[in-house]
Amino acid sequence: MIGKIFSTVVYLVMLTAIANAKSFELASVEESKPFSLRIYCTDEGKAALVQYKGKTGYLALRLKKFTTSVLTNTNKLPEGYYYEWDELMNGKITGSYGVVEQSGKITDAWYVRNKDGRRFKLTGSAKNDSPDEIQKYLLHNVLITFAWTSADDQFMFTYPDGKVITPNFLSLDAPDARRSCYIKDYNFDGYDDVAFSVPDAGMGVYQTFNIWLYDPSTKRFKELQESKDARAKCSCLCDVTLNPKEKLLYTACRGGASWWQDIYRINKNNQLIWLRSSEKR
Repeated sequence: MIGKIFSTVVYLVMLTAIANAKSFELASVEESKPFSLRIYCTDEGKAALVQYKGKTGYLALRLKKFTTSVLTNTNKLPEGYYYEWDELMNGKITGSYGVVEQSGKITDAWYVRNKDGRRFKLTGSAKNDSPDEIQKYLLHNVLITFAWTSADDQFMFTYPDGKVITPNFLSLDAPDARRSCYIKDYNFDGYDDVAFSVPDAGMGVYQTFNIWLYDPSTKRFKELQESKDARAKCSCLCDVTLNPKEKLLYTACRGGASWWQDIYRINKNNQLIWLRSSEKR
């Protein structure tokens, strides 16, 4: 029983892992016509795109493989991350990229061009962006731009048809606070969605979320609305976690001296349906 509870806790912790933006600055090695590029993605390699230096456009990257290893006392190997993506142009695979990162440094990187199978060796670094630098994701062919400490007008969805939407999201109350970003399937429909969170405006003991759900029928993102059910203990989308197995969404908040958890389902209209609340001990 204890093992089962522990497994459940670990499972939920994994689901709440933050997928922060990451980028790699890469350049060709020993090429007569050198080139350089930058890959934007999450820590897990999702929502990736590649932009070549001197070019204003970008290409979509589809994650093909992501693995990680953790430092242990037995093998003494550094923590490592392996990324591999397919490059897409007009829906067709035109090449593939790979990056191996260990201890914050790139130890191997390459590009393989599909038309002739040629492999280009790349070198470079994992970039540590400043908090106010613009970040980029490409999710369902929608360009998402934002900065960790930005004002609302720096957060945009740019759709393939040229439509640009600047939604409102929660303001940062503390001068040193930063947003967290997550890419997960929040409504369990098989399509990844995007969420941002900030520390609550009070004691900063939990995170308050904005979640945008992707609608494949309209090819647009729409914000998930908070529950209006009076039985819910939390009035916001706070400390959101997911249970994909049961297709449940949990929120948690602090009220007075107690911690509370609300449990919801999401219906076909992407509305939160309250199921129950309980005190967390």
